[in-house]
Amino acid sequence: MSSQVDATMTSATTDVDVVILGAGFSGLCAAIELQRRTDLTYVVLEKAHDLGGTWRDNTYPGVACDVPSHLYSFSFAPNPRWSKSYGNGAEIHAYMRDCAEQFGVREHIVCDARAESAVWDDGHWTVSTPDGRRFVGRHLIAGLGGLHTPNIPDLPGLDTFSGDWFHSARWNHDVELAGKRVAMVGTGATAVQSAPEIAKLADEFFVFQRSPIWCGPKNDRPYAAELQDRFEADPELLRQHRWGLWQSWETSGVDIMKSGTAANTAAMENARQNIVRSITDPDLAAKLTPDYNITCKRPTFSNDYYPMFNRPNVHLITEGIDEITPSGLRTAGHELALDVIVLATGFKAFNITNEIDIRGLDGISLDDAWSERVSSYRTVMAHGFPNLFMLLGPNSAGLTSSLQMIEAASTFAVDVIEDTEASDSVGVHPRTEEVNMFTDRVDRATSTTTANQGCNSWWTAGGVSHVLWPESSVTYRMMLRDIDTRHFETVGG
Repeated sequence: MSSQVDATMTSATTDVDVVILGAGFSGLCAAIELQRRTDLTYVVLEKAHDLGGTWRDNTYPGVACDVPSHLYSFSFAPNPRWSKSYGNGAEIHAYMRDCAEQFGVREHIVCDARAESAVWDDGHWTVSTPDGRRFVGRHLIAGLGGLHTPNIPDLPGLDTFSGDWFHSARWNHDVELAGKRVAMVGTGATAVQSAPEIAKLADEFFVFQRSPIWCGPKNDRPYAAELQDRFEADPELLRQHRWGLWQSWETSGVDIMKSGTAANTAAMENARQNIVRSITDPDLAAKLTPDYNITCKRPTFSNDYYPMFNRPNVHLITEGIDEITPSGLRTAGHELALDVIVLATGFKAFNITNEIDIRGLDGISLDDAWSERVSSYRTVMAHGFPNLFMLLGPNSAGLTSSLQMIEAASTFAVDVIEDTEASDSVGVHPRTEEVNMFTDRVDRATSTTTANQGCNSWWTAGGVSHVLWPESSVTYRMMLRDIDTRHFETVGG
């Protein structure tokens, strides 16, 4: 069977073996895995005009990765030309385009094809787009991303604001910030990167902090041209460099989540000293110092965030926002006139039902199946949804590179797809007891960490963590290499 699909197809219905949703890192990895290992036909549906996912959408000032560049890249596609320790958004997006070309998957990507619904019926998934196109495949891989859907807070009066407002993930570059009175709502990872850049431009800059964030120093050194040349000429040297980074990050990534460990204590002290070195006003330093463990929520890294608050045009506001007014906003103690409001309020994390209506056996929706708890089988599959595979699914976020998890999940998905194709069954989905056992495992492991202990974080929804993988990436990969057919129920055949 030919693996080629004409991505320019405009017919109402397109039949393939595998439909992939999203052309970010997850969708690209799944496509590359299919391309390298199988002859199955596939199509990648991308809602936007270009591939890239998170790294296409997020173009805010200062956007960069907080995982080292040589770890935040596919293990099978090392890049010797990363410019510095932590790649910026444009550089990462360019890397993704290069991978799509290098592995021959770009021609399988259909852009401007937003998946509106996916329905399992008669042994196939039918994915529909708003313009009436249908893509039918036996298998469905959801590569919609873990941090993709912007979280727009319910701020009273926001629609009455006469100035400009936008979410940081939908940055409006037509809005001039120079000389303006700008407010940023939120102090998470996005704010840590973008706020120092805004502070350089704005006449007055107001940062609204619900709770302070731990921010450690960032050792973001450039890679000299000579070293890039050596990496390109010597793949083994490049591999050893990545291996050294992985060992350092993997060890600290596991230990840092445990209160009292050397890694956790050192990280806390580094971040605390970052405040002491940066902030001259003791009252301001106290407001910026969290009262929770550094890994209660996602820690951040920056050499510019704390010093920004010493600027005379930057103001930290810790009061809650009562309402947005046509001319600005009002708190209990302030009424501010504003020109621009930036919402750095994060995302609806690790729940693909925010993006698409997915319906499995007996027409049940994934949203209803997850009404009490977002759960999964080994982060990749869900009971009642045959041949559905989720990349960056529930509980798959680690504190190291997410690409490790994406690669492992992609390999698992293609393994199961190949097994199903070779069997007499139409489809497979995990048994309820296996989902419950995995959920219990995650809960037990999470309870031994500092995650969500003493703070409110997007890592938790409804009091239960459905985002973090609480063990090492090694155990994650080993878990997904072990495919036990006894864990599945078959459909048809």
